Amino acid sequence: MAKKEEKDHEHEPRWDVIEKLHDKLDEDIDEAYRVNRLSFIEVDIALLMISEKIQQQKIEMYNMYLKHGQSETEEKKDIPDKDTPSNVYG
Repeated sequence: MAKKEEKDHEHEPRWDVIEKLHDKLDEDIDEAYRVNRLSFIEVDIALLMISEKIQQQKIEMYNMYLKHGQSETEEKKDIPDKDTPSNVYG
């Protein structure tokens, strides 16, 4: 039963991991302000660059998903229907 519940909720974010990443980024941004004297605009540009990288990864994953779906569809097209006579495709 525990496995079924785990599978039902696998779409939920892992908040503990997200919180660790947030805390690390927050510390690094604070250090950048203090040590490197970065302005808020420079920090904003860096965050924009990170956001763009994430968008690129999303597009790459989406393309892989589409390619995988397309290959499955092509495989299904290659298999003739059992009810169809064999001379229809020949």
